[in-house]
Amino acid sequence: MNWFFLALISALFLSGSALVEKRGLRKVHSVDFAAAVSLWGLVFSVPFLFFIDFSVFSPRVVIFIGASAFVATTAFVLVAKGFRHLDISLVSPLLSLSPGVSAVLGFLVLGEVLDVQHIVGVCGMIVGSYILAIDPNKTFLNSFREFRSSSYIQLVLFSLVFYSVGAVLDRIIVTDLAVSIPAFIFLFHIFIAIFSLIIASIFGNGLRGVGVGVTRGGTSAVFVSLLTVGYRFFQAEALQVAFVGLVSAVKRSSSFFTTLIGGELFHERHVGRRLFASAVIVAGAVLMIL
Repeated sequence: MNWFFLALISALFLSGSALVEKRGLRKVHSVDFAAAVSLWGLVFSVPFLFFIDFSVFSPRVVIFIGASAFVATTAFVLVAKGFRHLDISLVSPLLSLSPGVSAVLGFLVLGEVLDVQHIVGVCGMIVGSYILAIDPNKTFLNSFREFRSSSYIQLVLFSLVFYSVGAVLDRIIVTDLAVSIPAFIFLFHIFIAIFSLIIASIFGNGLRGVGVGVTRGGTSAVFVSLLTVGYRFFQAEALQVAFVGLVSAVKRSSSFFTTLIGGELFHERHVGRRLFASAVIVAGAVLMIL
């Protein structure tokens, strides 16, 4: 299958996951919910066990997959906090900035020079973020101060760095290290379950909280984990044949669908403006990868 359609399927799974996650987080603490999702994710990754060549698990491969799982777990918990306390029509477009973050990291770390089109794309993403940040009923300075001072928005923005680093690691794992998708998915979710339990023990209510996450999270946690495993599978398949920036930009087009459906579903304000901002950010992301 063409990489674009694989990434698009990943986007649809991701959008569905975000919508169900927002609903589930109404009942459960974000850390406990993330731990519950990770445990169900491990369960749903078990079928991949039957397609694994265990000889691929060299120490280097295990380290890379463990590192990728760590940044993915951290990013998921940060975004879960954002989804719990902020409108989904605000958080989702912000996550569309991740392709731009990847480009900036490539420039700073790898010396990849941005051409004019890429710079225009970054500027478009900044404009979209500006539209998100501004409250039409307040002055620019007051709106910007509130946007900047929100600890939950800062957590979401911080998660972009983790997601961008994780995408680069995933690309290395399935291409340079030539790890099969089943092997990657299974070991990846083992590490995610371990890291999520550690985070729940430190920042949550330990195993008791995880139990609450499983019981009160209910079907929401089950469906989020199933959709998450699905989007990671199709993302990994796409990364085998396309650059990480291309896959990331298409995958993050999910924000448009999430903002449109979630804004109406949860009766959020300013949905039209946020939908427009999401479209601008996605357009900027597309320019980044053309």
